[in-house]
Amino acid sequence: MKKSAMYFAFSMLLLILMGVGYLWMQGGLAINGQVGAGKRSEKAAESSVVYDVPKSDLKSKNFVKNAMPTRQGDYTVTRQGVRVRLAEDKAIQGEVTSGPVSYKMKRIQLLQNEARTEQAQNVVRKALNVPNLPKNYTAAEIHYDITNHTDQTILTDGVATVSYGYKDVMTTLGGLVNGSELSNEGIAPGATQEGYAIVWVPKQSVKSFKTFNIEFASTYNADGREVSEKTPQLKVNI
Repeated sequence: MKKSAMYFAFSMLLLILMGVGYLWMQGGLAINGQVGAGKRSEKAAESSVVYDVPKSDLKSKNFVKNAMPTRQGDYTVTRQGVRVRLAEDKAIQGEVTSGPVSYKMKRIQLLQNEARTEQAQNVVRKALNVPNLPKNYTAAEIHYDITNHTDQTILTDGVATVSYGYKDVMTTLGGLVNGSELSNEGIAPGATQEGYAIVWVPKQSVKSFKTFNIEFASTYNADGREVSEKTPQLKVNI
């Protein structure tokens, strides 16, 4: 993955799962005190209270300081007080095409999260646009490759919908957030670019979360003209 893609992926993962949505948008990105580039507005600074990680966490062999966990069972705690635990990390398969654009599934990570403070819960609820998001919740980070078979750069939001369980359909209107790079930088002619989306998995669907259906959004050129339509629904096994 390009450095820019890694930056966007890391930033967006923090934005959604680590409860720093409005702070990141205003230039402040941090894990337990590490702040990213940019100046935070006075209002955001006043509303940000750094969570004091308990000694029991600091002493845990599974605790990862100032970074996202990469081993199953490990966890970190954000500055707002969200515990993020990596529960599963699996390769997934599946391909779908819409016109001159193709998609290939890569991997999925399941993250078990706990908002330990009211501030953390409120911010994550706003970021995911799920007003009733519980204190303990599960999220899935879905990675895929998109290939542009045209002779022009294309832009796309990424994933349009992810559905599973009983009437659980996540969209950008609620429960689903895409990484930024595909819509900001786009995919160059003939190139393949990694994309990802983060979705909420409701409690009633966690145990049966063995498959999901995914649809990818339309793509456009720099003039705003549609290059490819939304893809057919693709069923993916976990």
